[in-house]
Amino acid sequence: MLGEHFEREIREQPDVWEAIAASDKAQALANAIDGRDIVLLGSGSSLFMAQLGALALRRRAIRAHALAATEAPLDHAAYAGSATIAVSQSGQSEDLLHALDVLNPKLLIALTNTPQSPLAQRANLSIDVGAGREIAVPASKSVTATAAILLWAAGIVGQPHQRSAQTLVETAEDVRSWLNSPGVDEVRSAAARIASRRSVLIFGTGYGLPVAHEFALKLKEASYIHAEGFSAGEFRHGSGAMLDASCASIAIVDDVSRQVVNRPMLEAAAADSLRYAIGGRLGEVPLLGPVVGIAFNTLAWLVAAQMIALYTGRARHVESDAPRGQAKVLDS
Repeated sequence: MLGEHFEREIREQPDVWEAIAASDKAQALANAIDGRDIVLLGSGSSLFMAQLGALALRRRAIRAHALAATEAPLDHAAYAGSATIAVSQSGQSEDLLHALDVLNPKLLIALTNTPQSPLAQRANLSIDVGAGREIAVPASKSVTATAAILLWAAGIVGQPHQRSAQTLVETAEDVRSWLNSPGVDEVRSAAARIASRRSVLIFGTGYGLPVAHEFALKLKEASYIHAEGFSAGEFRHGSGAMLDASCASIAIVDDVSRQVVNRPMLEAAAADSLRYAIGGRLGEVPLLGPVVGIAFNTLAWLVAAQMIALYTGRARHVESDAPRGQAKVLDS
């Protein structure tokens, strides 16, 4: 079956989160941050999780910025010598390692799924995200494991907080239940319709924005369809001109973002675009994926995005386990 490894690894994620809940990884990261100004560094999916973590820290009054490893050689003067969290699934990315040479951080924290990697060996503190082996090129387990640790650590830094071992376990249970429910069949049916579209537009704001970028990346990797993540509020400033009936539009929704993401979705309706929502209800727009508590709802959004990408790839006859032109070591 196409994407066999990708699907299995998606379904393994609740187990990974429960293992994180039973560990001290988030606490160790929070202790290392300790109020410092932080640069989070990554590429691809790891960059989007770095953006998610940076936002979570900024919401708790920690100066945090996410920097693309590939941009660091040209944009490093303000960050040289800073405390740095380097996010990498493989811990072997040449782009990331070169960026660290340029930044020369005074404190290097590695957040990686490969504890014996070159990144881990050069770090002052290395945290194994504990996702286990990933065979499919589109990363799934390592992405949500990284997100869980970063978000929980940010919560610890900004006491009081809603993120805890208990809320992470509850999220795992809710997502596992959804993965074994008829809701997955709804995703399969929706993906068949999405697969026939020319382009997929994904709208998010706040935590939804880096998830929208990650969602678009997964669709491109797994199905070869054009997809792009947008700031929901900024979409009307020029990009809205691309909306038409050949597009699918997907909103990432929670109580905080609902009003903002509804604006481009109303424009999508006027353009006869195919519309879906993940995370929460948005009027009569069909809802795909699990709905969980607010503490770790981003993990549920990511799982929904992965399943939509998987089934869109199958509908387009793409082997998402090994997308053309990609290699797992590059997926950092």
